[in-house]
Amino acid sequence: MKQTPREPRATRPAHDPRLLSVTLAAGDDGCVLATVVGELDAATAPALDAEIRALPAGETTALVLDLTRVGFCAAAGISTLLDLLEHTNSMGASLALVADSTPVIRPLELLGLADRFTMFPSRSAALASLGTAPAGS
Repeated sequence: MKQTPREPRATRPAHDPRLLSVTLAAGDDGCVLATVVGELDAATAPALDAEIRALPAGETTALVLDLTRVGFCAAAGISTLLDLLEHTNSMGASLALVADSTPVIRPLELLGLADRFTMFPSRSAALASLGTAPAGS
């Protein structure tokens, strides 16, 4: 019996930029606004993590993660948010989440993690609570 070679299986790239984008805007006061758009899952969460960890530790005083345009947040996304909370705390920076939609809020609530984060329904509310405004806000 003759075997025919199989076609190689297509693999998903480590990060498909069509699935997630992160835009950073930093103010002179050390506040960074990160606007996250797309899906936050095992394939894309490492990209968000890398973007935030690349911020200069001594210069970043606050991080606002705008997640209002995240349409899906899997367990890997939640795990990354927890890691980023720990990371910002270790830098001495505060972290505020902007979330107004079920794809982000519901998993945090179901897992009992919503109270671990400072969350706001709008970017302006988050920035006002910090008493700051990064460039491009």
